[in-house]
Amino acid sequence: MNRKLKSILPLAVSLSALLLSSCGDNSSDSHKEEDYELAVTLTPERRTYLVDTNFDSTGMEVRLRLKNSNSIGEKVEYTVLDGTHLDLEQTSVTIAYRSYRTSLSIKVKEKFHIACIGDSLTEGHMWPAQSYPSYLAKKVPEHFEVGNFGKNGISITGYGGSWDNPEMRYIKQEYYKNSLAYEPDILAIMLGTNDATGWAKAEPTFLDEYKTLLKAYKDALPFAKTIMMVSPPTKEGNQFGIPNNVIKEEVNPIQRQLAEDNGFEILDLRKEFEETENYESLYLRPYDGVHFTETAADYVATRVWDIAKDLKF
Repeated sequence: MNRKLKSILPLAVSLSALLLSSCGDNSSDSHKEEDYELAVTLTPERRTYLVDTNFDSTGMEVRLRLKNSNSIGEKVEYTVLDGTHLDLEQTSVTIAYRSYRTSLSIKVKEKFHIACIGDSLTEGHMWPAQSYPSYLAKKVPEHFEVGNFGKNGISITGYGGSWDNPEMRYIKQEYYKNSLAYEPDILAIMLGTNDATGWAKAEPTFLDEYKTLLKAYKDALPFAKTIMMVSPPTKEGNQFGIPNNVIKEEVNPIQRQLAEDNGFEILDLRKEFEETENYESLYLRPYDGVHFTETAADYVATRVWDIAKDLKF
């Protein structure tokens, strides 16, 4: 080895050691264990459970990340400490990874609740025992319960139907309050038919009032799922003077748009009725032209359950 190479070699070794030292000193080494937190970054599909069942983590993602930072963090294999045989008093489960802990809120119930929200098409008008919620109650399994929170003549805006007063809009009534107290897991909402009869006054506030109602339900019932029901057709010249064209051209598009904007399930009764041969005589009461026949009530109940039975909430 020549003299020049001998002089370069120690310098190269020193530089190599410095580089290795620098690579080993990454940013995580400067943080302590207490600087990190465990976070549920993707919530599971199900948040509501029947008593004595087990927590289902399907769809859940948990990461270890720096507190008060924008870091994504490291995805970790976690355990659930108290997720079996859930009891009615339990409001959360504990997620664990090494010494880290976090909690996830859940709800535990004796039965799941479906709340049917609407006007006389929901309440059943003069035939409440033949309403679609009554038929639905007969179709659901024993761990489900159905509540009818429809009111004859009610509307989104308070205009149309039985009233001409914004104080009579659905959100201001006891039926709305009772529907919240019912603590539903699924909301089947069909409102708007009556607004069509007072559309000149209802139109300016209809969309905003519908948004207000939906937001109120979402804020109060964060785990609940919603089925937006597109109002069905009425027969021209019906007993109540409810204009079919206004429902079709004004009300129905708003209902569809709200379902899309909010990621709701949609049950388009306008479309499904009109695709049925002789739907007026089959589904609409004679000398009435608006309310459901028993055949229609049974059909609507079947379709609501078709959607509801697969929902995770």
